[in-house]
Amino acid sequence: MAEKTIDRSSITKFYPEKGQVELTETFPNEKFLWNADVHPIPVKNRNWGSLTYFMIWVSMVFIIPSWTLASVGLVFGLNIIQSISMVFLGNLIVLIPMIIQSHGGARYGLAEPQLTRSRWGTYGAIFPSWIRAIIGAGWWGIESYIITEAATAIYAILSGKVSVVAYTVSHYADYPFILSKDFPQVFWGTFAIVILLQILVFYYSPIMKSQPLLKWLARIGGPIILVSFFAVWLYFMSKVGWSVDIFTLSSTSSASMLSILAFLNANIAYWATMALTMPDYTRLAKNQFSQTIGQIPMPILMLIVAIMGTMTTAAALKLYGAPIWDPIVLVTLHMSSSASILILFAFILATFLVNVFANAVGPAYDIANTFPKHLSWFKGSLILILIGLALGAWSYYGNAYSYIENWLLTYGGLLGSVEGVIIFDYAIIRRFKFDLVDIFLSNGRFKYWKGINPAAAITFLIVSAIIYLPYPGESIALGNAWVLSFLLSGAIYLPLMKYWVIPKYQPELKGSLTHGYFSEDTLKIFKVK
Repeated sequence: MAEKTIDRSSITKFYPEKGQVELTETFPNEKFLWNADVHPIPVKNRNWGSLTYFMIWVSMVFIIPSWTLASVGLVFGLNIIQSISMVFLGNLIVLIPMIIQSHGGARYGLAEPQLTRSRWGTYGAIFPSWIRAIIGAGWWGIESYIITEAATAIYAILSGKVSVVAYTVSHYADYPFILSKDFPQVFWGTFAIVILLQILVFYYSPIMKSQPLLKWLARIGGPIILVSFFAVWLYFMSKVGWSVDIFTLSSTSSASMLSILAFLNANIAYWATMALTMPDYTRLAKNQFSQTIGQIPMPILMLIVAIMGTMTTAAALKLYGAPIWDPIVLVTLHMSSSASILILFAFILATFLVNVFANAVGPAYDIANTFPKHLSWFKGSLILILIGLALGAWSYYGNAYSYIENWLLTYGGLLGSVEGVIIFDYAIIRRFKFDLVDIFLSNGRFKYWKGINPAAAITFLIVSAIIYLPYPGESIALGNAWVLSFLLSGAIYLPLMKYWVIPKYQPELKGSLTHGYFSEDTLKIFKVK
């Protein structure tokens, strides 16, 4: 279907009261760009409210890595107040691009890979999507490992082998690896079962039916998870008579400014994948209000978890002489068998949910977007699992330095650059309005140069060189990876678009950086004079 034959306004419907847009025509002939899974969700099927989004974040925030996150700052020399503060500030910062990116999903009913076509080009969008997919696959492996850790802890309790765990804890400091060392056959056998169960959830979550299983998992799981984490906190706080000194956890050394900034950027990177991913969920939102109100509490939830984890660890230090940050180990060793089993089941549910919502849904879209004619979302999820197993990212999780520098900061620089292009394009260039139909046209307005936006590609290459190439002072750039790459991307991308790409590849767009760039079709669809 040639670009010039399209009457965009006749097949694009705008709902002013909701601020949402839908397409009334499908594009089966565009075999590389369209299938039923990636087509914009009809407005009548967008039924996720603010409670669902809030519970999604409850399910994702109340997990083991969030509980232990503040402890990582201590290894880098931050005191406990600095560490907790950076957890909150980092998540407050990443909330801003997250809400902007979520707006696109809620407005156009598009998942992230298709939304990204407007910024990176119809085929160029595959590249940033694969970056997100690989990072998501790495996190999927970490969370699957944690699920297995909790399940193996239940085995240790039921088989009367808690003393084995206690002995290893007294001689070995890397808590996440303890249970895999003590019971390797049980651990890795359980790991395989965990993978199979996740595949079943993916299979019974069809996209075109608004993924009802995922929706109800979030609603049911959220309250259970909240109760369980609060139960752990209340139990150990009551054992010390609500008298703990969290400053006993502080490092004896003083953190440098670079260490503080590195920990801040690591916290931004912690949910940076979700800042990119949220359109995969907000494409199902009832309206913009629902997704925005549901997501705003996220930094406060992270703060609550950080404080609870810190207080509980301080209580463990006072009670048992060791700051046991890993709640799986703490619950296994120091709660009654019946209580610990219930709590560990809740930990499994919590981690299972975040693995589905944060690490599987979005990356599976990315992989399927590579060849939508042959790859459904479910097939994409199977490829994701294979990539996650090949990466083995759980090996980073047990060491604080490796976790921050080799994992969070390394991928934070990549995502900061990708998100910089996406946010500056959508908010500044497009002003939240573009021609939806062109997302699915190989010869449409997002073709740019052979399907690739050269401004996005050049921006990414320059920023990546600044962040990752070796030179004197490169460690400062890596320590500020997300913030630096995000801001640099905007500074490079906007002038490239204004002076080169829009005049050459999108001449139908008229406007300025001050007011945005729009085609006549866009103005007609959105009823803008």
